[in-house]
Amino acid sequence: MTTFSVLMNGSAAADNALAYALMLVRYLRRHQQPVELRLLAVLPARHDAAAAYFPRPTGQSADALVAGLCAQAAELAAQGPCRFTLVTRNVAAELTQLFHFAAADVLVVGRPADTALPTARSLFYLCRLLPNPLLLVPAAFAAPAEVPARLALDTDGQAVRLPSSARRVTELLLSLRQDTRVLYLGSGRRAAGRLLAQLAPSTVGIHVYTADEPAPPPAALLARLAEIGLLGDLPHTLHTAYHSSVEEGILQLIQACEAELLLLVARQRTLPGEQFETSTSARLMLRSPIPALVVPEAAPVRWRRRC
Repeated sequence: MTTFSVLMNGSAAADNALAYALMLVRYLRRHQQPVELRLLAVLPARHDAAAAYFPRPTGQSADALVAGLCAQAAELAAQGPCRFTLVTRNVAAELTQLFHFAAADVLVVGRPADTALPTARSLFYLCRLLPNPLLLVPAAFAAPAEVPARLALDTDGQAVRLPSSARRVTELLLSLRQDTRVLYLGSGRRAAGRLLAQLAPSTVGIHVYTADEPAPPPAALLARLAEIGLLGDLPHTLHTAYHSSVEEGILQLIQACEAELLLLVARQRTLPGEQFETSTSARLMLRSPIPALVVPEAAPVRWRRRC
């Protein structure tokens, strides 16, 4: 069973992330997929080292937040499996136990509009601490009525080692891509073109290169996408582009591909500390205009600039 654990802190961004998670959960339940929802509140003591990453809710007391979440979880449990988990002490150890490598969890976090230093530190802390996929939902991205139809997987062209929990991402993507459309050829000269557009894969691998490197061979990038394995057997295309900034180029490709969900691997182990915090992956976590499903790498991999 896959568990969507939504980090709740009384903010509008968290409520929006919960709405997005509910949309995914309801879709999976309609398609007979075993799935559970968990409302997660982290309220560390002031002396806990994790307190800096989980600021206390504003505008309401911690007791009021917990009571409200308990009631909300009970209400949602009428629709399907849902529970409430509260972490208050030894936060790092408790979260690590909750989100271990074997856990089929996706941690859903609402990304507030203000991505200043405190927000960045919180996201990077969770990404480094936990081996499970992290689904970041921008506060400005309203939860759609349907699951994301167009997916984009960013690759830097380098080898990655993914944790065992990454297989849940592949299973999730395959579950979301159950295509039940009825295709109609129609009439007229443009009918065939319209049909081909409908048949074209809605999943795309993207790669941006700069002046520091030659244009990568498409066959090598396609092989790398297959090696990463996140897309599983999903049919996909490849879109490469030159840009002076990899980060800006990816953001432009997302828009050009009309992507609704961005997948990326966070090299928080290969590029530790400030190196990771200034990396393209980290900046995309803070800037992506669409939800981003971030998969942390499993172990250090020697970093080499793309060539």
